[in-house]
Amino acid sequence: MIRVVHLFDLKRGVDAQSFLEWLDAKLDVAARQFGCTDRKTWRVLDGFTGSYLMPNEVRDRPTYVNEAYWSDLDGPRQFREWLLKTVEGRAVHDRWFNSIENHTVLRYVEGWNKVQSDE
Repeated sequence: MIRVVHLFDLKRGVDAQSFLEWLDAKLDVAARQFGCTDRKTWRVLDGFTGSYLMPNEVRDRPTYVNEAYWSDLDGPRQFREWLLKTVEGRAVHDRWFNSIENHTVLRYVEGWNKVQSDE
């Protein structure tokens, strides 16, 4: 199982509820075409760095977590190509990335030796 996680903040002036509803709807329909099995957007409540014995409050970390689950690496690759190389995908990409900042994307795999990185 491949997990792709986007961490981000919304730019000032972006209405969170309407944007996140749009993002979830658009990404859900599009990603499922390429084999995404589940996806969700979460809002970070709190967190800390360090150990449980000496926690330090998290600061300046993204507020939202958007995660998608894929059965293999081909699905995320094809989805990324759709986002960048089709008119419909590029429109989704541009609205998405024009509305967010402080963005990081991470890919995880279940089991450390199951997949070789392609990048």
